[in-house]
Amino acid sequence: MKPLLPLVYAALFAVAHTQSHLYYSNQNQYFLKGVAAGTDTPLSQDWLVNTADPVPLFSGFVSLCVRFVGEWPFQVAFFLALVGYFLAAWRLVEKLRPLSPLGGVVFAFAFTAIHSGLLRWASTAVFGEDYLWFFQCGLANQYLLGPGLQPSVVGVLLLWAVAEYAGGRAVWAAGIAAVSTLVHSTYLLPVAMLTAGFVVHLLVQRNWKAALLSSAVAVLLVSPAVAYILAVFAPTDAATFAESQRILAEVRIPHHCRPTRWFDWAGGVQVAWMILGLVLLRKSRLFVPLLVVFGLVLVGTVAVIVTANPTLSLLFPWRVTAVLVPVCTAAVLSWRPHPPAPSPTRRGGVQPAWVFWLLFVLFALFAIVSAILVYALGLGYREPENEAPLLAHVAETRTAADVYLIPAKFPAPSKDFSGVYSKTFTPPQPAFSDLARFRLATRGRLYADFKAIPYKDADVIEWHRRVGNCERWYAQSDWDGVIDEVSAEGITHVITLADKPIRSRRLEMVFQTPKHHLYRVTPKPIP
Repeated sequence: MKPLLPLVYAALFAVAHTQSHLYYSNQNQYFLKGVAAGTDTPLSQDWLVNTADPVPLFSGFVSLCVRFVGEWPFQVAFFLALVGYFLAAWRLVEKLRPLSPLGGVVFAFAFTAIHSGLLRWASTAVFGEDYLWFFQCGLANQYLLGPGLQPSVVGVLLLWAVAEYAGGRAVWAAGIAAVSTLVHSTYLLPVAMLTAGFVVHLLVQRNWKAALLSSAVAVLLVSPAVAYILAVFAPTDAATFAESQRILAEVRIPHHCRPTRWFDWAGGVQVAWMILGLVLLRKSRLFVPLLVVFGLVLVGTVAVIVTANPTLSLLFPWRVTAVLVPVCTAAVLSWRPHPPAPSPTRRGGVQPAWVFWLLFVLFALFAIVSAILVYALGLGYREPENEAPLLAHVAETRTAADVYLIPAKFPAPSKDFSGVYSKTFTPPQPAFSDLARFRLATRGRLYADFKAIPYKDADVIEWHRRVGNCERWYAQSDWDGVIDEVSAEGITHVITLADKPIRSRRLEMVFQTPKHHLYRVTPKPIP
């Protein structure tokens, strides 16, 4: 059984981690184009669906599954990604310092506990925040795994790349890292940073051939992603591009882009954690590469702060910490004095087998029971239940001609150093992303929402205009003065909160719940 143990541990890790239902959080955006292409619904005519696709391979995978197989492969794919993530961490620590059977089960148990859904929920329930999240995610809430399948999950390959480099396979490591950009081009800069770290270390070792080959392989494999970005997302013109970058960085995702928003005390703890991991790795093959990467993160972050350049901030120089943090977590959890001090046992320094099996059984029980509790008690991945009746009604009654309007708006600016925290195991609260699942839950067309965004510069500006319209229209209760404008935008139905009613002679109430009212826009005033 020994050769199979890492795979068993990985499966238990994936079980304990848990995953969200379909569709949850960012999945409402990243699955949108694929679901629209794979189904015969009005969704294919939605405005956002027909904007440029930043993740065409992922959308193609979603489309093929939905059209020919169904949705179940999405859950399987994320389970396999979880397994791969654990095996990458396991391979990494094995290459650094082989684990004994007892050390292996201790590491697997501890690594799984930090990532487990149950303990993350417990942290939220006891302390008010999911603090365990900060030992697996990077700065600014950048992550590899997240709650479920999405393009960022391909970042698991970056963790594998670090593990392969630890094993002395430099060219292979650069290639594995570069492949991730074919699915998610946001990893271009992290891949460049990791490859730079590998190459610097190889040059220090005077291994010129491996340095050259690693660089060449990385450049070759990222070329398709670079070419696609240049062809599809090239600036329309300088002014349009600059404004779109400002909107994305300062309006839509400032919590990911501005260090003054995301670097609070928790970010400081993460930096300290990475430094601790680097100290523990100082005698390993990974120290120089990861030190170079850490240095590049610091330089890039300082550059963003000094220049306040939106485009530079949207490159996320700190995104690679989504790899550094789990690497350092694995290093800390697997660390032990070397050589290990002999422990007195009945077998002259060899732990009795029952100790291993006891820990293994406890580990297995923890993984299975914690998953059962998370799913059975609904401890995470919760959506506002009061949205369900409205979404079900729209799904049953929408037609190809219908376009729905929801009360989207821009969030008020947050105070500096407010941090970015995971809400995966927090009860749903009113947010600017209410009804974010509208499109995929109803397969209906939506005018705009705040959560789901395009990426082509002209489309970003159009999205900003649409959300601005929503904010302006919903700021008033009497819509007679704006209903012609609403109708001219192609909107056929208006949804509003029940406690913020609107009125107009051209709005006919067609459905209501304690939370929402649904109106139809009539061609002429209602007598």
